[in-house]
Amino acid sequence: MTKGVLRFLIVLIIAIPVVIYFTAWDYYAINIPLWDDHPLKGFVDTIVHATTWDGRIQALIKQHNEHRIALTRLVAWADFSLFGSLNYRHLMFIGNLLLLGIPALWFVILKNNKKPLFALVPVPFLLFTLALWENTYWGMASIQNFGVVMLVMWTIYLCVNPSNVLFALSLPLAFIAVFTSPNALFVFPVGALLIFLTGNRKRLALFVSVALVTIFCFFKSYNRVTSNPESKAGIFQMVKGYMAYLGSFAESVPVLDNFRVCLVVGCVLFLVAVSIASTTLFRIIRNKYSVKYERITDLFCLGAILFILGTALVVVYSRAGFGIEGLIASKYKIYSILLLLVAYLYVVIPIRGSFLSSYITAIVFFAVVFNIFSYHYHLVDAFNHRKMLITSQFNSTYDNRALSVKEDTSFVANVKAKTPVIYEKWLPQIAIADRQSYAGTSRGMVQLFDQTSFKKETNSLRIENTSFTSQRLQDSGIYILLRSKDRYYIFPTVRNRNKSRKQLFLKQYYFAPGFHADIPFSAVDKGTYDIALLRQDGEQTGILYKNVKVDVPEVEENKIKVNW
Repeated sequence: MTKGVLRFLIVLIIAIPVVIYFTAWDYYAINIPLWDDHPLKGFVDTIVHATTWDGRIQALIKQHNEHRIALTRLVAWADFSLFGSLNYRHLMFIGNLLLLGIPALWFVILKNNKKPLFALVPVPFLLFTLALWENTYWGMASIQNFGVVMLVMWTIYLCVNPSNVLFALSLPLAFIAVFTSPNALFVFPVGALLIFLTGNRKRLALFVSVALVTIFCFFKSYNRVTSNPESKAGIFQMVKGYMAYLGSFAESVPVLDNFRVCLVVGCVLFLVAVSIASTTLFRIIRNKYSVKYERITDLFCLGAILFILGTALVVVYSRAGFGIEGLIASKYKIYSILLLLVAYLYVVIPIRGSFLSSYITAIVFFAVVFNIFSYHYHLVDAFNHRKMLITSQFNSTYDNRALSVKEDTSFVANVKAKTPVIYEKWLPQIAIADRQSYAGTSRGMVQLFDQTSFKKETNSLRIENTSFTSQRLQDSGIYILLRSKDRYYIFPTVRNRNKSRKQLFLKQYYFAPGFHADIPFSAVDKGTYDIALLRQDGEQTGILYKNVKVDVPEVEENKIKVNW
């Protein structure tokens, strides 16, 4: 086999996890805003109607909770300018594209360390998985959380590069990173330390000057946010959460106690990170390198580790109030995976000779296994997430029994691109079910209803089923339809993961039998509601009422304070 053919095959292998990732993204991504996505519509309105550049800049850098999300807003503005509307799928796509900057950087580092292209293969298999599903399917967060990681990693690499041009490029990247997500502020003390270790005083002075200007711009007119709950976790719990955060990539490992696995793996990764940081710092101070680029690699690894560990400290301290179990959430996993990728660099680069290929092959095997575990474990999360988005938009769109939408000609109301949604097919079926208690394909609906329990709790309606076995994906599944004299609500049911590894991996049975839902009374208006099951089975829809009702009391909804 010629070198050209071998290189082509390796490129194809590298592309496999990327193609699979974007295919999965395309299957579940939907143009529906989630939480922090909604203010982007108001931002587009503000910036489009701004009459001065000062007004546009203020709109771009305006505080968003504790963040400044200028890059996200810039992409939203560009999307509206190009297409005449704001499409959140476009934002997700751009955010996920930013992830490609990580393997591109690892390629540069490995190539400059005289490693073959084959050494890059584990990187996309570890990075491009559904373990990152929250950011993957969230327009604002995908740009913010993926963008800041990519920008900071490149900033750290460029600021220690011998080329003055590349160093100069690190300065605007650092500025943009800070106005993408505030944890990028860590790049300035980290970058300053790395430049100090290089002994280049002119660069250090320039870097510190840019840092001071950026920090001033960021905190000018900054208001402290108090929406996060106060943490009641003790030191031991904080340390436990910190370690679990660092090892959160391991959540998909097929064991019963996923949090404990993350905790153990996090402890190991933390010790590895400390070992790498101390060893590289010792080598940098001694400055005895046979190859000049080895020093750049050590500086980069040290900087990346300090940034990841520092970010972990801030996240654990600020988010522990939500519970330490939430610290292994998918939106944080990018840092755990990034720490693993830095450790990979540190391990694979020193290897020389005939052992290299076999060593990398073993790592590729484990990376592929991890990739498979991640998709099998987190596909259920993507499935449930899409249903939540669809039903929340239905409930905010239709507030009357006629299922009519009041025409709103305001600019903000028409910023978002119009996209077909599955519930539009349900509207005539809902009207039919109103007249005769069922609609659509009724086969099996009576049995399904009889096998489902409905229990009124103090503040919610609890629905349980233990026998439903469908394995259909995307929009298929069971929804709960509530009907009062004034309006309708639709809520998704949640499917649990199949814990049978044999069924999961051999038969692709992702879901355990049954479904459940816990509908808070704070999410609906006071009143008496008839309850129906709505089943979507591929292209077929069935709706059934069976004289089951629930009286919903008036419950005040706890609203989170925001600054937009």
